[in-house]
Amino acid sequence: MEIKEKTFRQNIKFKLPVFMVLSGIIWVVAGKFNFPIWWQIEFVAFAFVGLVIFIIMDLPAMAPEKGPVQTTVRLLGAYAVPSIIFITVTAQLPQFDPLYELEKLNRPPIKLEGLAGPEVIAAGREIFESNKCFNCHKVFWEGNSDRGPNLGSKQIGLYSTDYIKEQILNPRKDQAPGFEDKKSKKAMPTYYGDDLSDDELDALVAFLKTLRDPTHIPVEGKFPNQWTWWDDPKIVAEGKVVYEGLEPQTEGLNCAVCHGTNGIPLMTGAFDFRDPNNMDTTKMPDHMPLPLKDWPDELYYKRVTRGIDASPMAPWGMIFPHLYLWKAEAYARTFHDPLDKRTEKRPVPPIPTKEEIARWTTDGLFLDPLL
Repeated sequence: MEIKEKTFRQNIKFKLPVFMVLSGIIWVVAGKFNFPIWWQIEFVAFAFVGLVIFIIMDLPAMAPEKGPVQTTVRLLGAYAVPSIIFITVTAQLPQFDPLYELEKLNRPPIKLEGLAGPEVIAAGREIFESNKCFNCHKVFWEGNSDRGPNLGSKQIGLYSTDYIKEQILNPRKDQAPGFEDKKSKKAMPTYYGDDLSDDELDALVAFLKTLRDPTHIPVEGKFPNQWTWWDDPKIVAEGKVVYEGLEPQTEGLNCAVCHGTNGIPLMTGAFDFRDPNNMDTTKMPDHMPLPLKDWPDELYYKRVTRGIDASPMAPWGMIFPHLYLWKAEAYARTFHDPLDKRTEKRPVPPIPTKEEIARWTTDGLFLDPLL
């Protein structure tokens, strides 16, 4: 019985769905292993080249070659078609530029003497980029890999200068939550202490200190298994220490003096965190007519860091590190929303856009003028 060759349409009809399924699997698996998005695109491009090759192989048989020249032409053509497709696709991806890399190697070390704050921050960002930090870390919406924490949504800028330096120079010492697996522990290079001068390290830290978000509480964990500090038992426990005035780094701050250790206010007019329907104060021009249970992170942050006019609620953000104020807020929320009674976690906020980040400065949401 004679077997009929498949038509081109039949050929495509079978192979295209297979390619799409395989491409989806490749994309997901590569993402699970935290390959940068450009690598994922390249892997799929390889699969596409394979599709083209198999389509060519199953095309109707051509007439026999009439000589070595025609044979050679056909062989070269079979090689050239997928090669051209692959080169065309991958040429659209970021390319290695040896001249740029040599320029970086020959660039003189950054000297901070005589530089003002914004210039130091700009120099720090340049160091962040030139050392390929974006290959593993996103900064809010920038970057293409979740291999390491998103330093924007984590708000690394809330941490002390000494802590950030320690994380750069000795990344194995204190692993970020959600990145405790063996692969993540080995991902961060340990040679920056040798590669970076003191000035370069200081500039890099100055840039990292700007990575804060006044509209959302910090986010922890590896994408997509992330959580906010609102639902982090460790953070809530640390926040309790701050709230009760027992944190050495916030000596002089004791929320319990007014709001009560158990949430029962001790001072007349103090906000009662136990009542989820308590409304925002009307004493402030940015008043939001929202009950406590619906307060956005930004409102919590404003009330604690900026205080409330004509009240004992001082602008604590002018006095104490905001890292600890966020923790205290996470604990205060448990008075009306206990951790052990929550049926679901608060959703991880969306990554802010470039325009939203610009608004933080223009709207004066930061207390630090450099931010």
